[in-house]
Amino acid sequence: MAAETVCNNCRLDKMSSQRIVRRAEINVFIHATEDRAKIIKAVHTLFPPDAEIPHYTEITLEGYFGDPITTLTFIVKNRRPATELFMNIMAKLSSLDYVALMDELPQRLDDTKNLYIRLDKQKAYLGKLVLERHDALQLKFSLLVPHKADPAQIVKEYLEENPV
Repeated sequence: MAAETVCNNCRLDKMSSQRIVRRAEINVFIHATEDRAKIIKAVHTLFPPDAEIPHYTEITLEGYFGDPITTLTFIVKNRRPATELFMNIMAKLSSLDYVALMDELPQRLDDTKNLYIRLDKQKAYLGKLVLERHDALQLKFSLLVPHKADPAQIVKEYLEENPV
């Protein structure tokens, strides 16, 4: 039993020196009444100031009443920029939202070690990141977690060892 604990600690120690996010994806719906430039500006506020903003794919859909709805998908493929994006978002959350996110981590993770976060579009446009449930910037972070490790615990320990 003690040997297993030591082994898990070794894995966690290795994780602290690595990038925890393998890939990040941002999805956003732009409704006909919304300003596309403002939505893109809101997405830009998620990234660190010196980060390169990834290109996005765009799909136009038709809403229930025939109105156009555009989806934009931004994908950050490499670990370093994906982890920097994640850490920037964590740093910009209020202490209240940060604590709420940490409390909700198990519910925000799926079986394939993806972390889901939704942020208010309008507040992001104004430069403030706030957790939101509806009509939000949708973020999915694919986490790099050791086999059989608890992803929620790994995220919490990573953030403790790499404070924002």
